[in-house]
Amino acid sequence: MNRFLTVITFLLAIGLSNSSVAVAAPNIEWIPREIEVTLSQQEPTDSVLATFSSDIALNQITLEVVRGISDFVTFEPGVIPNVQAGVSHTVAFNFSLPPGTKPGVYEGVVHVRSGHRTLPHTLKIKITVEAAAPSEFLLGTDLPPHSAAEFAVAISQSIAQGFSLTSPISITELKLQMSGFGSDQFTVWVTNSIGPATTQANVLLQTTATFPNTGGGTTGSTISIPMTLSLPPGEYFIVLSSIQPSFLQGWLRSTTTLPSTMGSLSDMRFVIFGNVLFPPASDFITLGDRPAAFQIFGTQ
Repeated sequence: MNRFLTVITFLLAIGLSNSSVAVAAPNIEWIPREIEVTLSQQEPTDSVLATFSSDIALNQITLEVVRGISDFVTFEPGVIPNVQAGVSHTVAFNFSLPPGTKPGVYEGVVHVRSGHRTLPHTLKIKITVEAAAPSEFLLGTDLPPHSAAEFAVAISQSIAQGFSLTSPISITELKLQMSGFGSDQFTVWVTNSIGPATTQANVLLQTTATFPNTGGGTTGSTISIPMTLSLPPGEYFIVLSSIQPSFLQGWLRSTTTLPSTMGSLSDMRFVIFGNVLFPPASDFITLGDRPAAFQIFGTQ
């Protein structure tokens, strides 16, 4: 009987010993142990390098980001076939700000997986999303409710308003004083060139908006176009075009150029028979020193 109990005890000891070996996990060490980044509308991306090592060899390594921060981060490489014991491997973490993210602190971890097994010792990640800086007026004119002139944006007719920047800016909103009937659309382009030599490479932004319902003519209403566009110092143009047939819808001329430390305005330019397929490449003519009614808002 004593021999039987001794055998059972010995077998249990072996079983427990083997079990402890089976569940033993490698020791994963990250350098740094925590990543902290700050993202904002002005600086929506960042990249950080981190290294990890294991005290035993591993195969088919992948990384897994918890759901709370998974929309913020991607990493390279996505798969590491083999990890030798004690050898460090570098991972590039690329952070970007998802559209519509509210300001605040977002925290989570990155798990190391070997095959189907998730290993302990995670990498902590802390992401601080800063509130957007309040927009301010940067450049432009008054927005008169009534003007002495309205320039049609119809079929082959297009308008280009030039401006120059002496300082870099980030545009968050463009306001245009327009007239119309509230149904047809027009296209807004921001380019760094106009004229026959202009190509798609010169287009910095292209979007559409709808003419306001003012009854046409020289009665205007403000159209607000939100955007995220960073511009360095240089020469630029706001180009308006449309395929609508009415000549009573268009862009009003301003009465006053507002003071600005960011840059200055140049002449308004117009074309009657322009390039319908690509309006910025039209052969514009200058209309004088009274600019179109617009305002640029953003941050410096």
